[in-house]
Amino acid sequence: MSVAEQYVRQQPVTSILNDPEKLLEEYLPLIRYHADQLMRRTPDSIELDDLINAGVLGLLDGAQRFDSGRDVQFKTFVSYRVRGSMIDYLRAFDWMPRSLRDSSKQLQRAFLELEQMHGRPAEENEIAIHLGVGLDEYRQRLDQVRMMSVVHFDDLPSINGGDDELSVLEVLEGDPGMMPEQQTAINQFIGRLAEAIEKLPKREAVLLTLYYYEELTMKEIALILGLTESRVSQIHSQMVVRLRGILELD
Repeated sequence: MSVAEQYVRQQPVTSILNDPEKLLEEYLPLIRYHADQLMRRTPDSIELDDLINAGVLGLLDGAQRFDSGRDVQFKTFVSYRVRGSMIDYLRAFDWMPRSLRDSSKQLQRAFLELEQMHGRPAEENEIAIHLGVGLDEYRQRLDQVRMMSVVHFDDLPSINGGDDELSVLEVLEGDPGMMPEQQTAINQFIGRLAEAIEKLPKREAVLLTLYYYEELTMKEIALILGLTESRVSQIHSQMVVRLRGILELD
């Protein structure tokens, strides 16, 4: 069971969906968990309470939208709604300057050019040399772009199926009435994502699993890998930039 799931007690969902007070009491720890995770990758100007308030709105919206007839658990559905609402709040500030986006794109190009040159994922010293900077400066750039690792569903490719486009969230909702063309498009997307992850260096793949699947904190991962928390954060940024580049290339 993941850390986030442990925050949610096993009370029947149907008994609290129509009771906002009980719903909030039950899922507030989950909201705080996601807020704490996002705060690690946002500027100091962002307040924790503001993220929590945005998460509460996402929870209430998720409770209204949830369809118990679909093949998806409420805690899974609402987790994405809560996190998505928080990131919508962050994006409303437009707090990532153009220079930061350009720096991320430059790193993506460097990863791809070196991989095409060597036929394998580029190592950080090779990337630094390719960019004409020292290793310390390269790691500083990773620290700067770490904020762009806050991923929202709208940042991911839409999934074309027939005449419609499906968001990743709609896929997670698991509509049983989905057309065959849509299901084919979803399977293709999942295949692309799996192939992109397989191209990651081993340490980045391990970090991806520990952070997004096991839901460990950066501090916990640092203890497991025998690294500093700052170094783990840099590797995470490197992994996200590399993964984005692979998906955009495909």
